[in-house]
Amino acid sequence: MRMLKYATMCAALAAGLCCAAEKDNAKPKPKGKKPNVLALMKPADDLMEEAQGSYEDGDSKKAVRLYRQAIEKLADVEQEHSAWAAAPEFAPLRLRKAVCDREVDRITMEDAQTLSRMMTVTDTSELEKKREERKKAIGVDPEAIEPLKLGSKGGDAAMTVITAAVATAEGETGGKVQIDEELEWAKDMIQLGHFEEVERSLIKVLRTAPENREAQFLMALSRVRQGRSADALVMLDGLLADNATDESALLLAAGAHMAMRSYSKAIDMLDRAMKTNPKRPDALINMAWLLLEMRPNDTADAEQYYRMAVRMGAARVREMEKRLGIRQE
Repeated sequence: MRMLKYATMCAALAAGLCCAAEKDNAKPKPKGKKPNVLALMKPADDLMEEAQGSYEDGDSKKAVRLYRQAIEKLADVEQEHSAWAAAPEFAPLRLRKAVCDREVDRITMEDAQTLSRMMTVTDTSELEKKREERKKAIGVDPEAIEPLKLGSKGGDAAMTVITAAVATAEGETGGKVQIDEELEWAKDMIQLGHFEEVERSLIKVLRTAPENREAQFLMALSRVRQGRSADALVMLDGLLADNATDESALLLAAGAHMAMRSYSKAIDMLDRAMKTNPKRPDALINMAWLLLEMRPNDTADAEQYYRMAVRMGAARVREMEKRLGIRQE
């Protein structure tokens, strides 16, 4: 879950500050006027916040670049006030540097792992070839349906195009096998982040079958991945209006609300998901993340949900365990 926020990082800084300060208390304070550390760190704090925003928007390269700039800013402050660099008052600065270093390492590792997972499907020409071969095998002309392109800005314009596509569904060709083909293709493209291809395929399905829930769900998922949570919620609201106990829609809606920081609505979605399927741990894990986001300094409830999820068979999440202070075996 890529939902670690800047506020959470600041909470991590605060949590470690006490320990660092205790260790530093034994050191003599330097002479001279004490610098205003918080004011000196403001440029670095702004860079860290911008870096986290870039990370959440999917631009990991920019995030890493900004974190490294923040490290440079902090190093400049240390150098300019070298007499105070080891003093307890500079503990927040040292912790910020550690957080930046950790985030750079974590994002770099994530990108490497993602690249490794995608190596076999990065070249979409093979997927295209297999797709066209399957269509020919079942007698479907790949050019039978002209794809529609959504406006680059999405939002209301995108919804208008989808509505128009659905309205003209009558008379379009295509059967169940073709719909399955388009849905599978859309799933592949979501994994690769090729969202124009995703929307092109899903609009074809919605032309033929306007009520297809999987196509609507995948469209919502695509919008969430693009950071267009408001658009996604329009579709998810429709899905939940038809089926209030659709667990997948509830979980995705919770993620969309969380991305928009509508925490009360996210909690409501997760509560409903837990009631819908009390034996599945997904909602519990998501609730733990949400509570960590909301109350980073009070982890008791988050830990309770996390431990319940693990007891129900969820895979252990090392990053969460570190933040909860759970000792690794």
